[in-house]
Order: sequence, then structure tokens, then C-alpha cells
Amino acid sequence: MSQPPLPQSVSNWLFNVIQPSYLYKQLVYTHVYQFLQQHLKRNLNFRIRTQVHTSEETGQSELLINLFGTIVVDEHIGVPIEIWLPFTYPYSDYDRKGAPLVYVVPDHAKEWYLKPTNNVDPQGKFYHPYLSSWYRDCIEVSGDISRTYNLIELVNVICQSVRLEVPIVLHPPVPPTDAPPKPAKIAGESSLPPRGQQAPTPSYQLSPSRSAVVSPQSTGRPELPVKPPKVVSPQHTQNNGVPEKYQRPLPLPQDSPSPVFPTANVAPVTSQYTQPHAFEQYRSPTPQEGLGSQNYHNAPPRQLQPEPIDLVDSIAQLSVVDNERRASLENLSHQFNNYFAQDQIHYDTQYINENIQKTNALFTQLTRHNQQALENSKNLDDHITHISTRLSNLTNLNQELSILHELNNQAQDKVILSNTFELPLDELIIPDSPLVKQLYEVVSEIKAIKDTLNLISGNFHGCKEVVNDKNLDVCVKTVRNLGRELFWLELTKNEIASNIMNLQA
Repeated sequence: MSQPPLPQSVSNWLFNVIQPSYLYKQLVYTHVYQFLQQHLKRNLNFRIRTQVHTSEETGQSELLINLFGTIVVDEHIGVPIEIWLPFTYPYSDYDRKGAPLVYVVPDHAKEWYLKPTNNVDPQGKFYHPYLSSWYRDCIEVSGDISRTYNLIELVNVICQSVRLEVPIVLHPPVPPTDAPPKPAKIAGESSLPPRGQQAPTPSYQLSPSRSAVVSPQSTGRPELPVKPPKVVSPQHTQNNGVPEKYQRPLPLPQDSPSPVFPTANVAPVTSQYTQPHAFEQYRSPTPQEGLGSQNYHNAPPRQLQPEPIDLVDSIAQLSVVDNERRASLENLSHQFNNYFAQDQIHYDTQYINENIQKTNALFTQLTRHNQQALENSKNLDDHITHISTRLSNLTNLNQELSILHELNNQAQDKVILSNTFELPLDELIIPDSPLVKQLYEVVSEIKAIKDTLNLISGNFHGCKEVVNDKNLDVCVKTVRNLGRELFWLELTKNEIASNIMNLQA
């Protein structure tokens, strides 16, 4: 069943777009025209436009033909499809890629979100063995294979693929959480007095030697903070559903706050650790503590306890390590590049690639010459066939002329012009003198005038009388003139026939 033609405005617009940029204009026009005949405002309801496409490999922007439409899956979900046609469509050579590019472009306004499948990657690009075969098989030297690789077959493949495995969902996919859990609170904060309650002041006074430093035995050594849990706990891994080795690396250490530890100043220590139970502990120390307190005045002053080691690496150390690692990797990469650049196989490969390019270019040129030679051979065959036909016709005519010449030589009273037409000689009489010729002309004029008079008077069978009330005067004048001329012609005929030629009536 033939498809209805496209509107003239659409076909003119398509021709004007293809003409200046596309390499294979006739094929592009044919494929797009046939595709729009089936799917423009009908069937899959595709439309056409031109848009700027930026290549993923080279970053070059080109104004390409874009076919876009939505393949309906059910009453809630459709798959928006965009098909881009490169300038070298449909052929793909070693340095040109003419296979069409297909993308799934979700419409977030309709709450349609992209879901990667076996044929659609996270960026929405569509892959399929049909496109791989197109890129591999559809080259310029393979001839016209439009029956296998065209836009109608491509959209049928896309429909089957997206309906079998729909790449659109109605809710956005939940991304994996990469941030580590918050560290646990410091365990020593539970012993602090409530806010608004003032700690009791001890009744003893500190000695001058203890005015600057408080012994750890007197107040109790502050507890170290509890280690933060692992970055990826089993529960988190179970909820996430992504194995640990496939997750993204952790954020930099400055994203997670480091715990704050108490300082060694006197004021904070006396305000935090002079609670009643701490005072009782000081009044009745353990033997070890009592011994330490008795020898306190004789022992040298203790040094401050170092702060607990922060479990989170500092930003400065991390940046130094990263810089050193980066510098080492760059140095190693530079050495590898120098080594491989000096290798002889590199120059051999470059030479081979140049020869391959030259060979391919020569092969393409020879292929075009071969096609041109085949076309010239076809034209010569057509000319030979035409000339052979004309020669056969001329031969047949010569044979017919020879046969007619023999027949005319044998005939005595007729002239044979063809197998079906003969002309008697009596009809080909030629007057032997000018006087006879004049007599023939006079007789002919006489007969013509008589026929005219019979026509005017209506004497011919089946003809009406010409004379009526309107043209009576004209007819009378005409008949008078014809009668006068007929008289003189009759007189001339009698003079020639009777007096000059002595002919008998």
C-alpha cells in the first residue's frame, strides 16, 4: 500500500536543509522522506527539526537533522526518542561515522526519569547490535543496502527494545549514599553538671606549686573519645545494595568535624571536675593516689599530658601525601611516555598507519573509477543496442524497396507503393501541352462554380438551402457574379475545345 506524499512545504524544507551540508544527499532525502511518510503526525507521531549536536569524542558542534518523538509504552509511560543524522549518513568509513545516533531524553515535567538498561547507558545513549552492524557493514563500497539499513527499520528496532525493557520510570532512581555516618558522641560529656547548676566549691586551697597545673590523680584523667564507627557499616551496605568495592571514594576529611577535647587550663578543670563525688575521691584516695599526693611536693612538676591523637587525618598531611603521590605518578608517567616514545615500534606503527591511510584512500579512488567505468560500459552497451536496432530497421526497408522495385517493373498499368496500396496510372495523367492544361483548369473552375450554386440553392442531398431573408441580398449578388463568371468560363471552354483543338462533344 502506497503512503500519501508529504506536504510540499515539508519536502521543500527538507531539501533545503540537506543540500548544503550532507554528503549523500539523495540517500538522506529518500530515507527521511520515507520515514516521515509513515511517522509524521501518524503512527509513532515523530517530528523533524534541526538542532546543534556536540560530539562526545571531539567536542565539535554541528547543525544536524533531528527526528524526535515519543514511543508510548502504556497510558502512564512513554519513551522520548531523538535520532540524529550525521553529515556522512548513512555510510561509515575508517575516518567517518555515518550511522545515526539515538538517545533517550526523559521529560522531567511529566515525572519521567531515566533508568539505565542493557541498551541504554546512564547518559541516555541507545546501543543495539543493529547499530553496530550498521557501522560495520554500511560503507560506501558496499553499494546501496538501504533495504537493510534505513530509518524505518531502526525505529522498529528501537520500539521492540524499549518496550521489552523500558528505560523510563515514574520516580527518580535513588543514588547511593556516599557520605560516612556521623561519629559517636564523646563518652565523657555525660559526667558534666547540668546546664544552670553550679558545681560546689571545695573547702581546701591549692598550694602555690599547684596553682598552674592540676594533677591527673586529683581530678581523674579524661576519658578518650569512643572510636567512630566504620565508614561503611554492614547495615549501611545492606540498605544501600551496592558492594563496598564499587562505591565511590569517601569525601575529604574536612567534611567530617573532628571531636573537641578538654584543654589543660586550670579554670576549665576546676569548673568541670570539682563535683561532690570527685571531692570525696580526693579526701580518701587509693593507696597509689595517696602516695602520689604525699610525694607531690618533692617530685618535679609533671608535664602536660599530650592530647589524644585525632583519628581523622589532618588536611595538611593529606594534601602533602596527595601532592607527593601525584608528583610520583606524573614522574612515572613521564618516564613511561619517554620510554615508549623512543621505542622503534612507535615509529613503525606510525609508518604503517600512514600506509594504511594511503592504501584506503587509493582503494576508495580506484573503487570510484571502477564504478565510473561500469557506468560507461553500460552506456556503451545501450548505444550499441540502439545502433543495432536502427541498422536492422534500415535492412528491412532496403529489402522492402527491392521487392517493390521488382513488382513495379512487372506491372504495366499501376504503381505499387506498398504491399497494401496500389495507384492506377489513369489517375496520374499529365497534360501534354499548355492548352490542354488550360482546358483542364477551366473545366475544374466550371465544376466548382456549379457546385457552389447547387450548395446555395440546397440541391445537395442532406444540405439545407443557404438563402434566407437575412442574407437574400448577399446571395443574389454572389449568384449573379458566379453566373457571369460561369458564362465566360463556358465560352472559353467551347473556344478551346471546338475551335482550337477541334474536339467533339
